[in-house]
Amino acid sequence: MSTREATPSINNSRTQSKSKWSIRSWVAHVKAKRRISKSKLLEKNHNTASNTSDNDDHRDGALALSKLIRKDFHFMKEEIEKVKNYVDHVDGQINQAYKEFEELQTRGSREGELHEVKKAIAKLKPRIPSQLRIHSTDSNPHRNSWPDINKYSDEMMQLYMEPKSESTMDSAHLLEPFLRLSFFIQDLLFFFILFPPKAVIKRRVINYLMAECYEWEVGDPNMILDKFIGMRLIEPVYQKCSLVPDSLRMPLSVRSALSLQKITTRSVNTSKYDTGEIAEFRNEYSSSLINVDNAIIDGKLLENGTNFQSLYLGKWQSSATHHIEVADNKVLLGLKNMKQLRFLSLRGISMITELPTFISELTSLKILDLKACHNLEVVPDGIGSLTRLTHLDMSECYFLENMPRSLSKLSRLKVLKGFFIGDYKNNRGSCTLEDLSRLQELRKLNIYTGVKDFPEEGQLNALQKFEALQNLTISWGGCSSPDGSNGIPKTQKLSNKPDLSLPSRLQKLNLQCFHGTSLPSWLRLSNMKELKKLYIRGGQLCNLDKSPERTANDQCTVEILCLKYLGDLKMDWEDLMILFPKLIFLHNVECPKLTNIPCNKSGVWKRQEGH
Repeated sequence: MSTREATPSINNSRTQSKSKWSIRSWVAHVKAKRRISKSKLLEKNHNTASNTSDNDDHRDGALALSKLIRKDFHFMKEEIEKVKNYVDHVDGQINQAYKEFEELQTRGSREGELHEVKKAIAKLKPRIPSQLRIHSTDSNPHRNSWPDINKYSDEMMQLYMEPKSESTMDSAHLLEPFLRLSFFIQDLLFFFILFPPKAVIKRRVINYLMAECYEWEVGDPNMILDKFIGMRLIEPVYQKCSLVPDSLRMPLSVRSALSLQKITTRSVNTSKYDTGEIAEFRNEYSSSLINVDNAIIDGKLLENGTNFQSLYLGKWQSSATHHIEVADNKVLLGLKNMKQLRFLSLRGISMITELPTFISELTSLKILDLKACHNLEVVPDGIGSLTRLTHLDMSECYFLENMPRSLSKLSRLKVLKGFFIGDYKNNRGSCTLEDLSRLQELRKLNIYTGVKDFPEEGQLNALQKFEALQNLTISWGGCSSPDGSNGIPKTQKLSNKPDLSLPSRLQKLNLQCFHGTSLPSWLRLSNMKELKKLYIRGGQLCNLDKSPERTANDQCTVEILCLKYLGDLKMDWEDLMILFPKLIFLHNVECPKLTNIPCNKSGVWKRQEGH
């Protein structure tokens, strides 16, 4: 405080006669004020010095931060440049594949060629980073997770509409027969509650959940499903012009009635998880976890417990646009401690490159569904340790070309799909049909082969050893002859021997993209006395009649015939009926040279009763 600041007090003391201030007191007061001012000044100087130091530090920190920011910008520019180069490279491959596809469309493509294009797409699609697909139809977490019913014809739409009488039925009356069932049977209906309203569910999915959750207690799940259909608790859905329904749905009225009765809370828990939903089913018998509509699966999804009997992580939807992928292969580590697991579905999940070796430790596993895991390249040989396995589906795993030898140890296997047979030179360590012939309970086998002249003599002999085999599918794609030529090699001529043919006990035969123009000698329809269903899809067949001279004993027993995308097949309806006298159902799709076929607009013909 300065002397000038104290002057008003001096004047004030002089002008006021009653002032008690003296000169001494005034001096003491001024000194005291000065002491205070000095201390403040020292403090101010100290703060100024400190601020100067801080400013220097801040200046240095800002400089360092600027360098970091500039470095980040350089990094991002470099990475973006890499991304651009990567995108340009992938885009070039996509354009080339599209150009080839357009050329095939222009000159008229065969299904075998289209299969090759589809394989190329399967390889290219996963190369698009998931981050770039967040807003796509496939990866949208808020998408509808069931098929769009509007895509079906008017005739099919009727199957999805709620009957007016049913929608107004009293809930108690609707559930009256259901409530008379045992709790055990009632619980089986709740598997439909795990899925969204209006969801169309493959019968196979429900069968697997029922059978593997209840194992010995259920018996035949189809009988229970038929019971539910008869009680109008679920309804069948006919798709793809099928003669029998392969899908099911729960009417909304039934779902609402169960909700009003508060029955569903007994066993079902549906909860939100990140981008979608998961559903759990738990009771005293079993526990299941179903991925309702999550597009991205990470390790957290498997943290809900280790005591599940059924784990359906994969795609249950029939919509081709539904996309699922794992964050990385480590996600599957969450399966390691699930020793009670009986049913595991990874169907349609992308970015799984190999099945972990610890899969051999899940010895309770009975059903393993790997269908359409397009990036899958390796199935470990330890899979042979799953001795309880009854169903294994590896179909549409186009990168998977080596079949583990240990498949032949799966003595209880009943269904095997996606068994690949390639060129012997490139697949010497792979499991063969001869190895598989030890599986005496195998009743359904789907083969995918890259060999044009499959099957050869040894393979036909091996197929004859499958005593329980009833259903056989053979798909040819990207084929070449074993000797590298386009002709039939010398070793193949032996396959024309009369006693070499497919097993006579087959009930269903499905041929896809067969390369011959007429049925080969190993395919004698008249020899297969139990054959009821024949499906031929794509290929170069020109006729189906290999045995022009037939007797009453040579008559073909086929009742259901499906012919699709056979542009060269030339036959008249009358000749077709002579060849297939017991035919009751025909599905004809894009076979333009079949003449006088009395099919409806959907390409379907059914024999009328009494004819």
